[in-house]
Amino acid sequence: MNHPGPSSPGSSRVVAPSRDDLVVASVSEVVGGPLGDHAGRHPWWTPLRVVLLLAALAMSLGIVAKAPCLDTAGDTTATSRYTDLCWSDTSTAYVANGFAEGYWPFSDDGQLRARYAPAWVTPLPAYVGFAAQRITGLLTDTPDLDARALVPVNEVIQQPGVRHETRVFTLVNAVLLAGVGLLAAGLLTGVRRTRPWDAAAFALAPVLVLFFPIAWELLAGAAVAGALWAFARRRSAVAGVAIGVGAATSPYAALLVVPAVAVLLRERRTREAGVLAASAVGAWAVLMQPALLSSRDAWLASWKGYTHGADIGSLWLLMSQAGGLDPSNRTRLTITVVLVLAACAVVVWLSGRERWGFASLSTVLVALTLVVSPASAPSYALVLLPLAVVAVRQWSHLLVWQACEIGHWVLLGFYLGGLLAPSGGGDARAYWLAVVLRIAGLVWLVAATVGAARDPLVADIGEDLGDVDPVEAGRGEPDADVDGLPDVGHARA
Repeated sequence: MNHPGPSSPGSSRVVAPSRDDLVVASVSEVVGGPLGDHAGRHPWWTPLRVVLLLAALAMSLGIVAKAPCLDTAGDTTATSRYTDLCWSDTSTAYVANGFAEGYWPFSDDGQLRARYAPAWVTPLPAYVGFAAQRITGLLTDTPDLDARALVPVNEVIQQPGVRHETRVFTLVNAVLLAGVGLLAAGLLTGVRRTRPWDAAAFALAPVLVLFFPIAWELLAGAAVAGALWAFARRRSAVAGVAIGVGAATSPYAALLVVPAVAVLLRERRTREAGVLAASAVGAWAVLMQPALLSSRDAWLASWKGYTHGADIGSLWLLMSQAGGLDPSNRTRLTITVVLVLAACAVVVWLSGRERWGFASLSTVLVALTLVVSPASAPSYALVLLPLAVVAVRQWSHLLVWQACEIGHWVLLGFYLGGLLAPSGGGDARAYWLAVVLRIAGLVWLVAATVGAARDPLVADIGEDLGDVDPVEAGRGEPDADVDGLPDVGHARA
């Protein structure tokens, strides 16, 4: 169980992580041990600046980790990128999605669609990829793009300058995503003014280092961080916009509307619940317009990555290969929707019965959805990460979950690279262990979230951990953990 740390100047209840968390306390021995009782605060190294520096270092390490695959950037036939564990969907998208020829991802041109099928990249990431292509063009001496349209698609990578452009495109996307990651880390320091150091668990997260350059899911992760920040400050419209932006990248971010509205209705903030929901839908709709106005078919295809069938890492793939259960895609999607709706119902029930907070409810909902979803790419963990560091906070639980995700990612690379294929043919059964490991990690995270939410000393009930009273917490007080001058303005339920 975590307990508040020592006081610090300017805020009598700011928690010191080296005294609040056993993992951080043990690591702190390298630099002299936990914070002392009489330690002061550095005038310049604020929690925000320290967290931003840690995030910058972590994501720089992530870019370096992907560097070996720059030699094969854009080459979809190179299996070494999987076995070297440095593959990136942003890299292969440069040629595979038509960026090498300067095409708008949602073009409705018939000749283009005969050459390139619509990409399975949701609208906001597609916009970012298109912007990265434009930046790449400014940074490289791009030759005549019309000449590339005269050769087969599988030969585009061999055209003059394409490999160099692909490397630059990959790095441009990584830098843009790193900037988004810094934004997310900064926002998380402000979710709880008494616990700004919780954001360090995001900034130093192993899954952030290893997964953020793979795809564009960090866009959704940053939007989730923005929703947490806005919700903590009772800015319902801003929280709704953040959720809408996240939903334009990942459907998992859209799920946050359910716990957000449930918590607001529980607290009798009906108008704010309506504002949040309307803002989320409005922001999502606005971001969809460029894609929808260009091509409705391409827009529909952009979501196909979540609906095309049993994906790598999913429970459905395990059931198909290990259990021989292979329902039709329509049946699979129907069952998934029913299970997600059931998870939403459980979250709504918990919001009234247990009086959990937004982050805890959202973590449970998104984690359960990732368990039952047919789409289960490693980078989806970045949508869940901001929620987990706020809801769970204990580094040991977070590291167990991330270890499972990384274990799956490693075996996935070996699986895609053909190293797990049995010599006699058939299914790569060793990969089934990786799927089980990933699901076990998500279940562990749900259990850790439930434990933290039910502990009155660490419960995430309201916006900011302050007035933590084990007698009041979770027993009828709408915001028991908000320090508001003896709860002035917070009427008893």
